[in-house]
Amino acid sequence: MQPRIKLGLAIGAVGLVLNICVAGFMGVCGPIVSLIAGGVAGYLTAQQEKLSAKGNGAKAGAIAGGIAGGLVIIGQLIGGVAALALIQVSGVSTIFGQAPITADTAGTFSYYIGGLGTGVCIGLFGAILAAGAGAGVGYAATSDQPKIETSSTQ
Repeated sequence: MQPRIKLGLAIGAVGLVLNICVAGFMGVCGPIVSLIAGGVAGYLTAQQEKLSAKGNGAKAGAIAGGIAGGLVIIGQLIGGVAALALIQVSGVSTIFGQAPITADTAGTFSYYIGGLGTGVCIGLFGAILAAGAGAGVGYAATSDQPKIETSSTQ
């Protein structure tokens, strides 16, 4: 397995767990976790693969960051739904009003579908940030290797 994939999965798994906590507390902060995870994955990929050109470092970093960001989306969804469930069970009023009563099936369904939709939107934004951060850090962490000229004698 290529280091960019392996590192993207490893950093993404850590980001997934962290983002469950962050999204459960305040969902809009999830993209920050994605941004950090993408940057770390891009940096580690560039360091491990030791690519010869900055463009290749950016590509490898974007792949690693995108994979990490994709996993962080899952953490965003789990944390968001867990927060909605906690709000519904505890009966705490929110800025937007009261959570639906569990006996109201249609209201509860809409409540969770809306929460999942919001989590997907925030998560996709975070994944784009992760891929961009991975590309930027991968580009910056890759040093251009000078081309070795071979002389041909005829």
